Amino acid sequence: MKDRKLVVFGVLNVVQGLMVGAIPLLVSSRIDAVNWLLAFASIMMVLSGPVLIFGGKWGRRLAASACLLHWLLGLVLAALSLMSASYLYGIYGRHGQSAGAMAAAVAVAIFIIFWLIPAHEIHFLRTRGETN
Repeated sequence: MKDRKLVVFGVLNVVQGLMVGAIPLLVSSRIDAVNWLLAFASIMMVLSGPVLIFGGKWGRRLAASACLLHWLLGLVLAALSLMSASYLYGIYGRHGQSAGAMAAAVAVAIFIIFWLIPAHEIHFLRTRGETN
């Protein structure tokens, strides 16, 4: 049997990929490139789950690259959300403050979705790579 933590992270990769894949389906963007980028990141993460468990060294590399892709995508999306929050905060008075607060909450949710699982997995893969 494979390492238990490796199996857990493989399952978490599939769950992470399905969560990100639901974003363009539930709240699609007007820009098709954003929807395609989210779909690509989702597919990469879903594929990295089984490959992490059964792929050995190359599986760990694919999983790490999918995690880094999610980190970068989360950084860009959170930055865009925070920029729109600051714009709304400054220009639209009381309504803008409410909308800005919601955009800031969306940025926090983006950090949780795109950074929580990949950060733990990258840490796990780095410590595992140093001991093997």
